[in-house]
Amino acid sequence: MKIKMTLFVSCVLVFLSTNLSAGNPGKNAMSCVSASTNSKTYNNLIFKNRCSYKVFVVWCGDLKSSKKRCRGGSNYGFYTHSTNMKAYSSKKTSIKKGGSYSYAACKGGISFGSKGIKHPANKNGRFTCTRT
Repeated sequence: MKIKMTLFVSCVLVFLSTNLSAGNPGKNAMSCVSASTNSKTYNNLIFKNRCSYKVFVVWCGDLKSSKKRCRGGSNYGFYTHSTNMKAYSSKKTSIKKGGSYSYAACKGGISFGSKGIKHPANKNGRFTCTRT
């Protein structure tokens, strides 16, 4: 009987700890992510995650590979592109030479759509990381 009770309590604790860590915490990660550009013809826009946890980045601008610009995101959002970044990883994309860009970063991960962040087109890039 004691073994069954111990097993039951262990299962409950595993279930609770898994559910507590699921989803995004709704925390800003701008202090984790840096962005830089380089190149002569096109600027390689490089995002670097300097933190020990997963973050996601959303961005927009004068991108080489897209005609979408800031304020042209899905669901009337400001940002048009997104990526998940593991701890201490980098992501490279390209903007037109001399082009501008804007980005935001939150702790956690993102899939298609904007779950995990609110970035209305009419807020000029201001954003709020949200819990999921």
